Parts: sequence; structure tokens; C-alpha cells
Amino acid sequence: MGHIFFIAPNSDSNLDEIAEWTLYWLLEHNLVPDTAIYNCHNLRQALVAIEAPLAIGEPPALIVLDHATPPQEETLQFATKLHNCIPESWIVEITPRDMPLPHVQEHSFWIQKPVSEADWKAVLEHVFLKAGSPQWSATTL
Repeated sequence: MGHIFFIAPNSDSNLDEIAEWTLYWLLEHNLVPDTAIYNCHNLRQALVAIEAPLAIGEPPALIVLDHATPPQEETLQFATKLHNCIPESWIVEITPRDMPLPHVQEHSFWIQKPVSEADWKAVLEHVFLKAGSPQWSATTL
């Protein structure tokens, strides 16, 4: 399946809880073999963690990036870099409700704070069971 990264620099949301929901959902759907889950609390740590599997040709299955309220320029730039460098990986950005989003950006996936367990499970179902890859995704939630 691939690695899953939760990145929360200056987080003000429930990203640890979302990581827990993800683990239980993966177990429930028998999707945990060969999956490592990383919790990164700053962008430098996230970059180093993501580079390791990329170096051996294993792109992450999912990257969840939690934007602070208000969004920080450094995190916005990091998100753009992720989208440009690993388009084969799902990148889900958790955003404040008042964060302006680009009008059109292919293969982007945003979910607004606060994230409920039901909404997150719908994201996981879409990412891991329905679409499989951002390029093959015909719908967004």
C-alpha cells in the first residue's frame, strides 16, 4: 500500500485523532500490511521522512497536511512543492474554513476544519477504495 504521513506544523486541529481514525479504518479494511504511519510535527521532519521512501522508489500512499489558522506561507509553499514533486501520491490538505483556495488545481484535495470522523472515513474510502490514485480520481468529496 505505501506510507502515510501526517504533517502538522503549528497544528490547531485534531490531527492525532485523525491518524488514529486512519489506523483503525485500515485495520478494519485489512489494508495495513507494509504500511508505516508517520506523525511529523514540523516541515523539516516531514521532508526528511518523505525523502526516505522516495529514495527507494516508494512514493507515499497518503500525505495529510494540516494548515494552521491562519495559514503559514512556509506550509503553503511546502504543499505546492509536494503536489509538484509527487503527483502520484494523495495529498489531503486540512484547511481553516476561511482559507482561500485556488480556483482550479488538478489532483488537489482539501477538507475543512473541524474534521469529523464520518467525513474522514469518506475521504479514506475515496482515496484507498474508489480512486486508488489522484490521477484516476473522477470525483472529490
